[in-house]
Amino acid sequence: MPDQARADATRQLLLRAEEFESALAACFPKTGIVLADTTAKHNLCATACIVSVEHAFVLRSAFGAAAPNTGAALLRLQYEALLRAAWLLYAANPNQLEKLARTLNLEAEQAAKNLPGYLDMLDAVNKHAPEGLSAPLSEFNQYSRHALNSFVHGGIHPLRRAQDGFPVELAARVVVMSNGLLHFAYRVLAVLSGSKPRLDKVTHLYLEFKECLPVIEPKP
Repeated sequence: MPDQARADATRQLLLRAEEFESALAACFPKTGIVLADTTAKHNLCATACIVSVEHAFVLRSAFGAAAPNTGAALLRLQYEALLRAAWLLYAANPNQLEKLARTLNLEAEQAAKNLPGYLDMLDAVNKHAPEGLSAPLSEFNQYSRHALNSFVHGGIHPLRRAQDGFPVELAARVVVMSNGLLHFAYRVLAVLSGSKPRLDKVTHLYLEFKECLPVIEPKP
């Protein structure tokens, strides 16, 4: 594919990604996210989802501004915020929730350092969350974690990409993966809203945006 055609394809992908998020957001009231349960658990989970959505927005902006290494690093942040949301909803105990619900100060910051890390949260999510959420989170970790670590920490991946160029195919893959994580974040928010019709609408939106989302392999 000629360079101009690849650039046009990337712009089209970013446009469709923006349209996808707009469609997801339109499933919720204009006043914002609605929670059926306003306990600390659900508030924290919703907040983690919103942080994940924020990272997705800035990721798309980075690729649109020709800053792909920054965009790739943001994919890791987007994933970890979604993982945190899943852990908060399905695996965190009351003591852990209390630590994250405290007013931010030095004491609260120190207490939060004892909370489970990345892999411990993933292990707990795999044990307690629905497979429809835990399986994609585990698959993402298995195939993407190490490369994204490199982007976050200034390792060989961003150094080589900055010198040799960031492949258009890789850029597209990162944006598509981000769209998949974005979909899950909104699905969790729909669960928290307590509305089955909203959850169904959010879940099935992928049918209208298949070209900008990861391929869903049919189960045997």
